[in-house]
Amino acid sequence: MRRLTITCLLALSAVAALAVAPGVAMAKHSGPKPVISRVAPMRISVGHLLTIRGSHFRSSRKGNTIIFRSNAGRTAFAKPMRASRTKLVVRVPAAVAHLLSVKNSKQRPTRLKLRVLAGKFSSYTPRRLSPVVTGVGEGDGGGGTTTGACDTGTDFDGDLLPNSLELAIGTDPCLRDTDKDGVEDGFEYQSALDLNHYPANPPLPYPGKRPYPNALDPSDANTDYDGDSLTQREEFAAWMDFSSDGVARSGRPGSLANLTYSDGLQQSKVVAAPAGGTLANWVLDFNGDGVLNDDERDADGDGISNYDEQHGRFTEVWWPSQHDGVAEPKESKYPSINFLDVEDLSTGLALVVPDMDGDGVKDGADDQDHDGLSNQFELHRPPDWIAGVTPLTGPGAPDTWTDAWGYVNPFNPCKPYDSSRCHKHPPFGYYASDQVYPVGPEPPAGFPNTHPTTPDN
Repeated sequence: MRRLTITCLLALSAVAALAVAPGVAMAKHSGPKPVISRVAPMRISVGHLLTIRGSHFRSSRKGNTIIFRSNAGRTAFAKPMRASRTKLVVRVPAAVAHLLSVKNSKQRPTRLKLRVLAGKFSSYTPRRLSPVVTGVGEGDGGGGTTTGACDTGTDFDGDLLPNSLELAIGTDPCLRDTDKDGVEDGFEYQSALDLNHYPANPPLPYPGKRPYPNALDPSDANTDYDGDSLTQREEFAAWMDFSSDGVARSGRPGSLANLTYSDGLQQSKVVAAPAGGTLANWVLDFNGDGVLNDDERDADGDGISNYDEQHGRFTEVWWPSQHDGVAEPKESKYPSINFLDVEDLSTGLALVVPDMDGDGVKDGADDQDHDGLSNQFELHRPPDWIAGVTPLTGPGAPDTWTDAWGYVNPFNPCKPYDSSRCHKHPPFGYYASDQVYPVGPEPPAGFPNTHPTTPDN
């Protein structure tokens, strides 16, 4: 048992010794530990040269590692360009940009502690030896150029905007999402171009509100600039997750040209409506013009439109708010059951989740209220569903509704017919307050294979 315990302790020690950040050489525990005695300059931007003086460094450049640490505990690592026993010269790497604090969509000068690993770890520098680091390109007098920092290549942060353009318009070439609103800089910039239609003279972001997508405005992610009912955040998610409607991306988008979804265009791309007479056409083509705008399209390919999943007929609140008893019979929320809709998703992005309940059946083909009719079928009431109706006068009034299928509602198991999920004894007064009596109580012969004159299911 004693031998086993010693063996386990040795193994744990070995694992602990390996727990060093990637790229950092293992320390050799011999000789005195390095000491930092001077740092210059004390204010420097990402990409500039920093000189560290002290003692017990390694004379080999590869034998030293400089560690930058924020007050939050995050770290970045760099190898010096030149090294001696008493002096290290290092270019502040692009990774340090991610340690800087951000306020009002702008990286703020941030004091970072330093540490040197040269066989052993030095202590972290005290405040008087900890330089203030600023964002790339701020011209702080650190010397040198920004080559090797965030302007490495043409697009360091991968937001599809060239580094030179980001520096020109004020966004950060080190950050994909400068204003941290959940929408990347490239998408906001391109959406602004689409909305203004002036690619030769683009609207430039600035730290404030604008009537177009702004990569420096952290408050505009939930704004719908192009008026198609979808917010900028929702259209960004649809573009980011799907290369075309129903086709998930295998990687990140590679270009901002012709965004599949843009918050600057109500019709980001021309998409023909499904063939007439089909259930998909019945549900998706709201205005019947044969072409689907972004709100009518179906990004995740589940058979339900983007608008319906986010804000419309596939949300529980839509039914009682639209059918409020003023222009048509009242539609009350069915009690006692919390049906799954966009409010139940932590991301709030139903338009990019084709199977919200994870049961293997796409949302349109699924049956939310278990009444035998698909969600897709129950989303849309016939336009003449109240034609020929004699107003109900109270409990026991004759059922004179001519179109029973007008009762459809994907969140009500008692419409249009009684079902296994419907209460055998509905809550007292529910149908009286709803002004709609249950049709049935049993489905007609052949249900659900017998359908109204609306498109076949």
